[in-house]
Amino acid sequence: MGLTPNDHILHILGASGQSSIVYNTILRASCMEAGINLIETIKTKDFLELIRQYRPEIVLIEEEAFNPEVEYRSRSCQPFKLVVTKANQSVERKLELMKQGADETISKDSTGEELFLKFYSILRRKKVEELSQLTNLPSINKTYKVIEHCRKHLNDWVIIHVDIKYFQSYNVMYGVGKSDEAIRCTARVLEESLKEKLSSGFFLGHLGRDSFLIISDSASLDTITRNIQINFKKVLGDLYMQTDYDSGFIISSAPNKVRRREGLLRLNIGYCSKIDRNFLSGTDIIEQAIKNKRDPGSKNKKVLILEDDADFADLLQETLNLEGNNAILSRGIEHLIEDVQEHEPKILILEANTIGNKDFVALCKELDRFKEELGMKVLVATQIPGYQNFLSAGADVYLPKPYEIETLLKEVRRLGFDYA
Repeated sequence: MGLTPNDHILHILGASGQSSIVYNTILRASCMEAGINLIETIKTKDFLELIRQYRPEIVLIEEEAFNPEVEYRSRSCQPFKLVVTKANQSVERKLELMKQGADETISKDSTGEELFLKFYSILRRKKVEELSQLTNLPSINKTYKVIEHCRKHLNDWVIIHVDIKYFQSYNVMYGVGKSDEAIRCTARVLEESLKEKLSSGFFLGHLGRDSFLIISDSASLDTITRNIQINFKKVLGDLYMQTDYDSGFIISSAPNKVRRREGLLRLNIGYCSKIDRNFLSGTDIIEQAIKNKRDPGSKNKKVLILEDDADFADLLQETLNLEGNNAILSRGIEHLIEDVQEHEPKILILEANTIGNKDFVALCKELDRFKEELGMKVLVATQIPGYQNFLSAGADVYLPKPYEIETLLKEVRRLGFDYA
């Protein structure tokens, strides 16, 4: 069984269980050759339950079984095309059925070739409708169907969820047009990376905005992730102004005059596979893949505080601890490096008034190795103007004093989550 499921046509018969379509050998042979499953059923249970069971692209209902008072559509089920067979060839009857909810009608007297061409045409149009207008990749409905197929029927699969880190800030800085270009560029990188040196089959879908999903066999995982990261770096320069690309970061604005140092776009990759556990649904699988992206360092709740006002430092420590952090007070600027070495904090909060711009640059050079080794983030709080100087030196957040405690807490939460 392949990675991508066959298309399904669910044929709902009337109470008699009779239909000329059931015995049409030409139609059945054509559908089988085209990878289309034709499933007959007498409606003995709830219609939406049938849809969830078979997940058809087309629902074909015999005219005598079609009830215009039944709610055939539901937002909880994937979309399908509703086709009603009819004996009356009149335009009036066709229009009546379509007003009652049918997407298409088809004559019961149609030949096998005519029926197949009708179904094939509907399926083709439906597939085009389900493509993302931005990337021309299968969108969320098709993607979920493929995931469900893998979950239920395949013994070897890996789901790879990809999104773009720092995309929100990039969108604010460069605008929607440039952001759309970044998404299309990412889609091309993913497609090229999957085709490159990958002999097995794969599926690539666009879940929405900067979120993509890849499905392949588990043996291809390392090749896929390596190709993606290498190829994305090759095109990254095309998405930035030269000055931003050369500096390696952009500065974004936040409420309360907060400034943030944001890295260049990169791809967040998380994955899960058949061997991880028994998954209950496609949504469950995607959520697990996203969860697996999180930096293990996010479990580190240590916050080291350097603040020259002792009373305010105590207040910060108490407030951060109430938030679930492990807040520790530094013994002072002369012991700061030793304190970082000892406690290995996830976040360092620096009160920079007594440090100054020049000394801060030197301090950040000393802290660079901890930022790399620990993934440590630096939040500088100061009355000294010139956020560019602090952020260029290596601070991740510039917080001007005086500030509200909630503003600081928001930035700590964001840094501690290893924000995207």
